[in-house]
Amino acid sequence: MAFVKPYWKEIIITILIGILKFGIPLLLPLVMMYVIDDIIFATALAQDEKIALLLKIMAIMFVLFVIVRPPVEYFRQYYAQWIGSRVLYDIRDQLFTHIQKLSLKFYSNRKVGEIISRVIHDVEQTKNFVITGLMNIWLDLITIIIAIIIMLNLNVWLTLVAISMFPFYGFSVKYFYARLRHLTRVRSQALAEVQGHLHERVQGMSVIRSFALEDHEQTQFAKRNTHFLDRAIDHTKWNAKTFAVVNTITDVAPLLVIFVAGYFVITGQLEVGAMTAFVLYMERLYGPLRRLINSSTTLTQAIASMDRVFEFIDEKYDIEDEPNSKPLQKAEGDLEFRNVTFQYNEDEKPVLTNIT
Repeated sequence: MAFVKPYWKEIIITILIGILKFGIPLLLPLVMMYVIDDIIFATALAQDEKIALLLKIMAIMFVLFVIVRPPVEYFRQYYAQWIGSRVLYDIRDQLFTHIQKLSLKFYSNRKVGEIISRVIHDVEQTKNFVITGLMNIWLDLITIIIAIIIMLNLNVWLTLVAISMFPFYGFSVKYFYARLRHLTRVRSQALAEVQGHLHERVQGMSVIRSFALEDHEQTQFAKRNTHFLDRAIDHTKWNAKTFAVVNTITDVAPLLVIFVAGYFVITGQLEVGAMTAFVLYMERLYGPLRRLINSSTTLTQAIASMDRVFEFIDEKYDIEDEPNSKPLQKAEGDLEFRNVTFQYNEDEKPVLTNIT
């Protein structure tokens, strides 16, 4: 969150613009209800009066959708992408500073390709966290709340039927996405291994060709590539199960609303226009909810990548200055070794012992 904090004002502006963007389409079901119940089925109005009212309503909606909404859409997309790009810039900048301070021991135990994978691929995934997690999810939640408030004003019982499937959504998210995060992290690590192996082999291609090691290296690369394929398929299987369950819930909810609303219309408890509005609001209600589920998948993958990024950022330095250390302004004198002992790793035998 430290990388996002400097842009909190822009994030709030983006969310407010997004509320306006998603709020305008919520008027369509109400317009449809008004046209059906108060214009088409209005027996007290003459034909000319009906046409005049229809033209007036369409003129207002034309202004909203053709004149107001396009600039709102533009600024919302612009600010969202701008914030995401700025956060990525800051993360990569700090990562590069961090990379230059790590010891040579760190690089002797890491593959260059794996480090590049974290700086490029994993950091790019964090952009999804900024755009999806900090903006889109809140916009979808606000859209759902506004839609529910409007639906409650139309018919309380139908609204309760419409949201009756919400608990199943909550169960699906809790059950599926905990494991999905783990699978995403494992897949990212497998991809980093492939990239690290490939980077080293490309750098040493002249040696491989000189000693005719192509078949051996092909076998080694195939092992890592197969490992990544297995992890990717595991991730895909679990992701497919998630969407199968979520989409089933999404399909059942409108059927329940159509059944109950149809019964209310037949028994005279609901007008045709209100039923039409409710059916249209189901898409406005479950559309953002479906996006929330999709966002959960994206967010899970982004968080797994963020874990890898911040694990890298939290890597400790082997040599650190004391708190009260003074900068060396001018170096002079001799370099002398006294009883120097050196080993590459703590669990290995020293390669130098008491060198003076």
